[in-house]
Amino acid sequence: MKFIHPIDSSKFIFSELSNLPDNYLLNPQRADFFEMIWIINYEGETSKDSDGSHYIYLIPPYRFTKLNLEGQKGCVIAFKREYLEEDNKEYALDVFNLFNMHGQYTGFGLDNETTETLQYLRLLIDKEYHNPMGTYLVLKSLLKVFLLNLIRMSQNYFLYQDINQKRVYQFIMLMDEYYKSERKADFYSSKMGISEKRINQILKEKMNKTLTQLLHERLTVEATRMLMTDELTIKEIAFNLNFDDPAYFSRFYKKQTGQSPEDFKNHHVNP
Repeated sequence: MKFIHPIDSSKFIFSELSNLPDNYLLNPQRADFFEMIWIINYEGETSKDSDGSHYIYLIPPYRFTKLNLEGQKGCVIAFKREYLEEDNKEYALDVFNLFNMHGQYTGFGLDNETTETLQYLRLLIDKEYHNPMGTYLVLKSLLKVFLLNLIRMSQNYFLYQDINQKRVYQFIMLMDEYYKSERKADFYSSKMGISEKRINQILKEKMNKTLTQLLHERLTVEATRMLMTDELTIKEIAFNLNFDDPAYFSRFYKKQTGQSPEDFKNHHVNP
């Protein structure tokens, strides 16, 4: 029998924390993934509804989050965006909110019922991932059930979104697609069918940042990712991000991060 859509380990990752490569958390390619880090011997504070020992970190793409996983037990499940069914807008919105796309990450303790269900799903994901005949379609389905259980547990926070929250989601999608070439608010407001003033009011209310601040943050995150890969020169990165003048790009990056691209590379890439 011929299986289609084999699992691509460059787009989906499953690993026990004990088997995680030492350089995993420093790999700049982490920024391309939605990442779930499940701790099963968590010792920090959790909500009163959790079982007290199971905690999950949900880290969205393009966030350089440093966590201390030394001595921790659990697993990592990471996936690229194509594993989401974005045609189902409500589901995709719930997932984006679950991962707290406008912050560094989401983290919460798991209740007993959710933990039990996720344990079964974890075993199935592990089995499918390591099965030589495993397929993308099965893994995508298991992932969806896994995420839906997390969403259901957090439904008081994430399931019931008002129209403005959906506009935030719409803006995030547009920004991801156009941030390199479109830097002006009128482009996004026109695409969304609302005024510049209104979209800025919504973003300020929901994300505590203006449209321009979010665009600058997105550019900075991408510039940092490209600097960390060390595959392009600073001049090439500037042109890739649609800066006509590399010197202006360097000033922009320093204003956003406090250090120039050259200093960043010297400290973090080629120390």
